[in-house]
Amino acid sequence: MMMWKRINFFRSGEIEIMDFLEKHTKLTLHSMDNLVRIVSSDSNLEDYLKTIKKNEKKGDRICYKATRKAMEGAVSIAIINNLIKVIDDVDMLLDKILYLARESIRLKTSLNYKDKSVWIPIYENILHSNLIIRELNTMLEEVKSGYKTDHILKKRDRIEELEEEGDELKARALDIIYDRANEINDKTFILLRDFILTIDDLEDLCEDIANHIILIKYILES
Repeated sequence: MMMWKRINFFRSGEIEIMDFLEKHTKLTLHSMDNLVRIVSSDSNLEDYLKTIKKNEKKGDRICYKATRKAMEGAVSIAIINNLIKVIDDVDMLLDKILYLARESIRLKTSLNYKDKSVWIPIYENILHSNLIIRELNTMLEEVKSGYKTDHILKKRDRIEELEEEGDELKARALDIIYDRANEINDKTFILLRDFILTIDDLEDLCEDIANHIILIKYILES
């Protein structure tokens, strides 16, 4: 039976930062679950938003601790730039989810936009993003546990593959709103377009994080 695990190249401080990042992506998954509920429901929207806001604040504190730990010399100088980039990008995930939650509620309440032919592809995009974030969370867990780079690289490749699939979903959703442009007022159209593009940004961030994690692994093992 093939064993994927190996000796961990991370220092104790680096492992602690990976713990922070793993906790953060778990918060991100929790927020995504609440975003899915906002998009798929017309009730308890403010309760879901409140949870996402709390997670965003918790995430800020986690990333502050991780950054401070890195800047205090707890990590190898060779990986600090890549690690800080990962921390910043991970933090941005929750910021974007909070934006999506607020805009979802604005579209549903203030603008009363409930066209299912538009919301269904948006819902599919969000579910797809949730899948990518789950893959990223697993990748962080396995990096921290010392899995071989070849195995982690397969996780990165899977995230890249999912991101490309997400591009297709994004294009389909954009096509739908452009086809209905004459039926949608300008403010709603802009919000819908920016909403779909932000989902795409979310997936791009996951791919960027995965790429920097692989770089960190390569640097430490070289």
